[in-house]
This record gives sequence, C-alpha cells and structure tokens, in this order.
Amino acid sequence: MLPEKIRRFIKSLCADTESGLLRWHYDDDASRVELDAESFHIALLYRFDPVEEVGVFRMTYSNKADDRDYFFSTNQNYPDFELVSALYDSAQSSDMELPVQPF
Repeated sequence: MLPEKIRRFIKSLCADTESGLLRWHYDDDASRVELDAESFHIALLYRFDPVEEVGVFRMTYSNKADDRDYFFSTNQNYPDFELVSALYDSAQSSDMELPVQPF
C-alpha cells in the first residue's frame, strides 16, 4: 500500500500524462515505463507474483537533487493498485503514435 503523499503524486503524474505534458519511455520486454524529468526520475515496473498470485507494481523514485532513491510497491490486494495501473497504462501510451484514421 502506498503512502498518501505518493498517491497524490501519482494522481498528478497521471493527469499530466493524460493531458500530454509528460511523455514516458516504455520498455515492453521489461514491462517498465520510465520518466526522466528535470529534478527526478521514475521507473514503474509491473510483475506477476506467482507465490501470492497477484499483479505487483514497483516504483522507484530517484531525486536528482540529493541523489537518493525511494522504493514503493502495491499489489492487487490494495485499492491503490488501480491508481498505479491507470498511470502505467497512460504512461505506456504517452509516446505511442496512432494513425489519424484507424480504418
């Protein structure tokens, strides 16, 4: 389960990503999205935990000002999983080019 401060930050990231202000890098082989901003770097990784039989998101927040890394995680058993999943999906599609006319 994520701390409230991190949940608020994720909501902000999601809104900025959805509005097109942020473009993430998506690595499909690693199931990872990354954002390199001026003052921080974020990596969000999805994995399935075969022991617990749940999906898990792990987030690494790297503060560039003091060169410190912070680690957070959530899984399908917690209500904030859906929030992180929404960010992951938005981030994944943020750098995607779609045809103007799909048909």
